Amino acid sequence: MKPILQFVTAVLTAATLLSLAHCGSAEASNNRLDQLVVKRDSLRSVINDLNNELVVIEAAIAAQSDDDDYVRVSAVSMKPQPFSHYFTVQGNIETELNALVYPESQGLIKRILVNEGDRVSKGQALMVLDTELIQRNIDEVETQYALAVDVYNRQARLWEQNIGSELQYLEAKNNKERLENTLSTLGKQKNMGTVKAPFDGVIDQISPKVGEMASMAMPVARIVSLEQMYARSQVSENYVNVVKPGMPAELILPGGDTVRTSVRRVGKFINPENRTFEITLDLAEGVVAKPNMYCAVRIEDLSLDSVIVVRSSMIMQDTQNREYLYVLRADGGNYRVVKQLVQSGSSYGDRTWVAEGLKPGDLVIDRGARRVIDQQIVKLTDAQ
Repeated sequence: MKPILQFVTAVLTAATLLSLAHCGSAEASNNRLDQLVVKRDSLRSVINDLNNELVVIEAAIAAQSDDDDYVRVSAVSMKPQPFSHYFTVQGNIETELNALVYPESQGLIKRILVNEGDRVSKGQALMVLDTELIQRNIDEVETQYALAVDVYNRQARLWEQNIGSELQYLEAKNNKERLENTLSTLGKQKNMGTVKAPFDGVIDQISPKVGEMASMAMPVARIVSLEQMYARSQVSENYVNVVKPGMPAELILPGGDTVRTSVRRVGKFINPENRTFEITLDLAEGVVAKPNMYCAVRIEDLSLDSVIVVRSSMIMQDTQNREYLYVLRADGGNYRVVKQLVQSGSSYGDRTWVAEGLKPGDLVIDRGARRVIDQQIVKLTDAQ
């Protein structure tokens, strides 16, 4: 009973000191803080004495009790297994072929040849602008060109017979070539009145309607191809020495679909506004995704082939902030609980890699660990 009385007295004393610690001078507060530290250490000593006394009592009870009086626990046998650690960042699905289509000239929209959702090929006509004025210019120039060709042919024949002047021949030739260039330019201008697809893809949006005016400053359609898609993400500069091209990764798309991929490119520039660098990841063909779709990017930054791994909830901490697990050692027909200090490594999900303290074959309590103490005799009900 003496340790218990000491414990109660120490608790009451500590409570009194805590109530006094809120008043007085700074010097008095420092003195009280020192007293509290002494009391804390005293309490820890009392608790250890109580635990030791409890172990002795438990052992005495176990020696005179039947099997039904033992605390029953289950344990897991430690086996080396793979362990991977990931970190997750936000990403965005993009495509190399996602373009707004602009007309090359201004004019009234005369015909729209496709509908939203249609699949088109590179160079296919999407809509036609009114080019009647250009066509009139072409007709006029063609008339002039026909006359210029006839004059040139006549002058060429005369020049071959040494009739007429060289100047007349050269003027006829120059006039014919000038009109040829004019026809070529007008023809190109007329072709600009036909809006064409820049690449193979799907018409995602058509902005104007027939009869509206098209301008070179306003897009008339959006065309998208889903064949060259990828994910882009911003990663904290803390991982600048971790993320490398070719590292395995996963894309978690809306709806829960997970796609395995790898890092294609790692940016060389740190954004000063948010201290991140950019990475891109490949997206396999056939994946159901759309440009500008958000996704989670999970990158594997640690991969171990054969280590000891436990559930994170199994690891406990003592009053000195040391990590420990309860390990079972055979003791007659039952088992003795041993407090085993460990050093944990990385954790991911509900799994933690134990870097030090355990070895293959150790039996670690997974259920019932909160009901036992060091050196207690227990009965093993299940071992995995």
